[in-house]
Parts: sequence; C-alpha cells; structure tokens
Amino acid sequence: MDEVLLIASAKDPVAADCAAHASRVGGRKVSVISTDGIGGANEDGADLHRAEDFLTSPYLEAHARDRLAGAVVFLNRNMEERDCGLIAAVAEIAQAKGTDCVCLVGSFRVHFGDRKAARTEEWAIRQLRGFQGRIVVFRTSPIHSPSSRLKAGLKKLRFLAPAVPGRFKGCCVESEELFAAIDREITRPGSRKRRTFTLLGSNRAWKERLARECRERPPAYFARSIALLLRLFLVGQLAGLMFDLLARWLPVLRAWNFDALRPRSVRELLALYNTYNYRDVKIVGYNNGVVHFGHKYPGKTLLSTVGCNRMARLEGDLARFDGGVTIRQAMQMLQARGRELHVVPNYSYVSLGTGYFIPIHGSASKYGTVAETIENVILYDPIEDRSFSTSRPDAAFGRYAYDLSANVLLLQLSVKVKEKTCYRVRVEKLANLSSHRIWDYFQDTAASNVEIRKAGAASPEIAVYRYYTRSPDGDANTLELPRDILGSLWDRIESNPIASTLFHYLARRLAHHVELFLSKDDFAAFWETHTALPLSKIQLRYIRRDGFPHSPFRECDCISIDLFMLKKHRRAFEAYVKQTFRAARFNPGKHSM
Repeated sequence: MDEVLLIASAKDPVAADCAAHASRVGGRKVSVISTDGIGGANEDGADLHRAEDFLTSPYLEAHARDRLAGAVVFLNRNMEERDCGLIAAVAEIAQAKGTDCVCLVGSFRVHFGDRKAARTEEWAIRQLRGFQGRIVVFRTSPIHSPSSRLKAGLKKLRFLAPAVPGRFKGCCVESEELFAAIDREITRPGSRKRRTFTLLGSNRAWKERLARECRERPPAYFARSIALLLRLFLVGQLAGLMFDLLARWLPVLRAWNFDALRPRSVRELLALYNTYNYRDVKIVGYNNGVVHFGHKYPGKTLLSTVGCNRMARLEGDLARFDGGVTIRQAMQMLQARGRELHVVPNYSYVSLGTGYFIPIHGSASKYGTVAETIENVILYDPIEDRSFSTSRPDAAFGRYAYDLSANVLLLQLSVKVKEKTCYRVRVEKLANLSSHRIWDYFQDTAASNVEIRKAGAASPEIAVYRYYTRSPDGDANTLELPRDILGSLWDRIESNPIASTLFHYLARRLAHHVELFLSKDDFAAFWETHTALPLSKIQLRYIRRDGFPHSPFRECDCISIDLFMLKKHRRAFEAYVKQTFRAARFNPGKHSM
C-alpha cells in the first residue's frame, strides 16, 4: 500500500513547488491536480492531472489500494466555476478515502477585510462539512518560492529598488516554512476539528527585497538609469502618497504596506499568534511602547490586542475582562455599576493585559501595581498550541508575571475591584526632605494613595500628595479619581487624534522618559546625588515586595522614580546610573529608546 499526497490548485504556481518539496522529503507519492495543469509526471516524480481528466477519470479505482495521506488545496480568491468543481471533487475524495487531514491554503488578506478571500475560504470549508478528519486553514502572506507570482514580480520590478520609499513594508512567507507546516499538520494527530493558522513571515521593507533581487541578478543599465531618474524627481514618494490615499478607501491595499495588525476578536488573534507565526510577531496592547517610547521590533509585525475587548463581566469583587480592554474602558464599565479599580494610573490608555507583563501602577497604598490586583489569567501557549488558566496561588502565575521573554499570550484576566468612592487630596509643599522622611511618608496607611513630586532635580522643594477616601457630599473639591490634573490632561490629549499624534512624535524626538525601581538604600544614594542631574520631572511612588521570580521588586520594597529629561541628556544619566547603583531596575514599559 502506497501513501499518496493529493495537491490541488486553482491556478496557483506554488502548488508545483509544494509537490516538488513533498516528493523530495515526504517519502510518498504525490498527485497534483490543477485547473491549468497538464498530464504526465514532473521531474520530481509527481503525477500531474488536468482538472477535466481528474474530474471524469476513475481516480478512486486507480488508487483503490493506496492510502490518502492528506490533501492540500491552494485556493484562489477569484474562484471560477471549474475551480469550485475541482475543490468539491477533492472534498469528495478526502471523505471517501477517509484521510485524516485536509489543508486549505488561503490568503492573509482576510485580516484586511478582503471579502473575496473570506468568501472563498468559507466556501471551501462548507464543501468539507461532512469530512470527519481535521481541517487546517493556512492564511499566508505572499509566498516566496521559485515559481511564485511574488518571486516573478520582484524579479521584474527589481530595477525600481532605488525609487521605492523605504517606509513601505510588508510580509512574505518563505515556501519552505509553509511546506514544513503543512507536513507537520498532515502527520500530526489532533482532536481539533478545525484550526486556522496565519503565516506572515518577516515584515521588511519592499525596497530591501527588491535590492536583494538586484544583487542576485543586476538589472540592465538602462533600467537602473530610469530608476535613478524616478528617484531624483521624487516619483516614488509621490506614488507612495497616492497609494496611502487610495488605501483609505480600499483596505485591501493595506496588505502591501503595514507594520501592525489589530485583530477584531480573540479567534482572529489566535489565528495570527500561533505555533508557526509567533516568532514573526510582537504582541502589544495599546502600543504605547512603540508610539510613545519608540520601541522597535525589526522584522516583526505588531499585533495589538485592543480590538479583543468584548468580555467585561462583574462577578462580586472580581471583574473579568478580555486582555485588550483598556484601563479607561474598564473604569467606564465599572463606574456604571458603582465599582472601580484599586489601581488607577495617571494615563489610562493602556491595556489591562499589559499590566500582567509590565509594572503599571498608580499611587495606591494597598496595591502598588495592576498585577497585584489580578487574581486569575487565561494564557495561550503557541508552542504547545493550548490555552490554560492559572490563578495567583499557582506557580505558573508567578512564573509568567513580568516575564517579557515568555511567549504566552494573555487572553482574559480577572481583577479585584472595590466600591466606588470619592477622594479628597491633601497637598504639602516641603523643602530639603531626607530620603528617610520621604520613605516614612509612604508608610501612611490612612491614605488610600500617596505620591511625591519634584519639578526639577535642582529644586529643594517637593510636593507630597495624599489622597483620602470619603463619601460623596457635593463638595467641589471632591475628586472622582485619585490622580492629578496632569493625568487627566494626558487622557484628553490621547482622546484627540491630532493632539496625540503630535504629542507622541515630540516625545519620541525630544524626550527621554525612564522609570527606576530602587531599594531603600539605593534610593538614599539617589536622593543625595540627584540634584546635579539634568532632570525636568521626578515623581515618586511606593511598591511593596511581591516575590514574583521576574519582578523588579521581587526581593524588597522599592521606590518607583519616574524621570523625564531631554534626549540630549540621556547618556549622562545612564552613565550616572551605571556608576551609582549595582541593582537598579528599569521599567521596560516606560523606557524611551
């Protein structure tokens, strides 16, 4: 009995490359059926069939003694009647032969709202409705293989490399990566009836890919001259602006120029973040790290979780949210139900799920960070392709908390909440306080929130803000939230697209913003020596030891020092930190690059 791998293609030349790969490494017979195929056998030994011959010939009788190892179908978003008939026939054979797995290779354009690609995928799945095995859908970016249309296009347009704007980025997946994933799914037993994997590949500038083709096969002198003239007259830049304008009305065009995706559901998020794709993407929440602090992830596509924000449920003193729900959205939901979060940061456009991996804090005395209020999380492990729940007493909860190197994805979390209260603030202006006096101010257990600010390093004066809870009485001085005017201003700026774009741009270009976590002794050293530093703002908060293995305050209570300075002073400050402290820890979520 022979094993046969059936490969069907609706006019996709990559099918021939897939057959060649399967013939070399699979140790099985390969039959290729294509609507534009020809009969016979190719040089790799794969049987080729015309679609018409395949549909009318007694294929089942010819291979009655063979075992069908699996079927791979390359879909075409512009399906014709003969293509539909081909796929329907493959589905019939897969059911009749009882194969374990059928792989459908579709398009990643589904994530950009391409209705044709989505309808083709849905139609192909419907044809397999009675199939008892596994259905695996691969949504791929343009495939780079010897016979692919992408490879042919890059060769043809390689002379334009000098004229293409460097900001144009996109993904393409190497064929060997796709074929290896298909091999694994066909041979891997599994209980899931259906699974969707998106394969993006690396996200790089098209200019770089065209330049690589030029190195492999330099274009003619005349073609290079034309490209240089186009670059000289800024034709590429003008064409890029026109492309951006058209992409506003034609979302499908965005598939050719993007560096971030915003999945609209947890299901779509899991399609993008999977065992084959997780190395090529970077999970972010509201994306402040990139937009405000200038973090960079070369070659990776950003996956923002803010579109995964449907779950918001109150259960007693716990509230359950999707990981992409922002703190602002959570506050609004809870306020409508007479509840509030224990920890409210000054800037609320941050995803709650980020608080499990990054120390996000307000100035609360009882709980220093958002993570301290999290009781349960649901995580997804792409390596094992499984989701699991872990609670605060579990070892896994602490093992993944604050671990940015972990590949897990946070899907849902439960946080502690409390009854809605109002606040009154007491402000003291003091001068020349010692580090011990400052430490003592943070031990005020009567205050719900304590923070200390200093306008500049050279100033002798500090301001101590202590917030106390109280019942609402209509007093104009009563506060809804324990935060200052500056925090509310940041939220108002973020709510305006023009103001937020300008604000983040200036912050990336001109400012250096960091947060240090220092023990009591290290804070004393900082307080004695900081006055000579070029710091424009100092904000102090207190965070208690939590014992998490990856926590910056694992071993002792810490003072959080939020610092702002001009970018030109960055090197001097970093040299000071290196010389002064042995165990200073930076907050990776509040560190300008």
